[in-house]
Amino acid sequence: MKFCYECGYKLEGYEKVCPECGTELKRPEDTEFFVESIFNQLAEDLDQIKNNALDMLDEMDIEDAIDDFSINSKKALNRDADYINRARKKLNNSGEEERVIYLCKKALLIDDLNWEAYYLKGRALINLKRYDEAINDLINSLALNDDNIDARLYIAKAAHLNGDFNYALQVYDSVLSIDEKSFEALNGKALVYFDKKDFLEADKFFKKAC
Repeated sequence: MKFCYECGYKLEGYEKVCPECGTELKRPEDTEFFVESIFNQLAEDLDQIKNNALDMLDEMDIEDAIDDFSINSKKALNRDADYINRARKKLNNSGEEERVIYLCKKALLIDDLNWEAYYLKGRALINLKRYDEAINDLINSLALNDDNIDARLYIAKAAHLNGDFNYALQVYDSVLSIDEKSFEALNGKALVYFDKKDFLEADKFFKKAC
């Protein structure tokens, strides 16, 4: 099927001039370009429809009851993974913490054993200075994925920022029991000791971290 590249008129294939707009058709590409542009526009329209649909789903009330069929359907569509991917990207943007928490809650409604949803939510809560809530979510994440050392580090960081120095040191020690050369844990302990005004211990761990 061929079309005039200028007006889109359907051609029989033998015309030298478009009977609709009078455009001279010199090359085969002149009749094929319009078809290619149609497919390109269609692809762009489909992407826009998909993005609009995702935005509408995000605006739905997350407090509404979700039945088993709905949850299983969303799991089959990997909707929780989509929420996590978007939360992960937004976490790096200052001021997007509430949106990260919202997306993580959506993911947890689909799969309440999603360790990364708890982890990202905990990090966002730290940025909002909601340290107790952050620690709870990070502990939940760690319970589901004990291999995620970063969760331990953020628990220690939240405890430190919350003024619970001894707990922070204990958690950093748990990291060092796994990786005795962890820069983040050694440096974190140094900062805790510095805030405790134990400058000798702070200096010792700063040197170990270097």
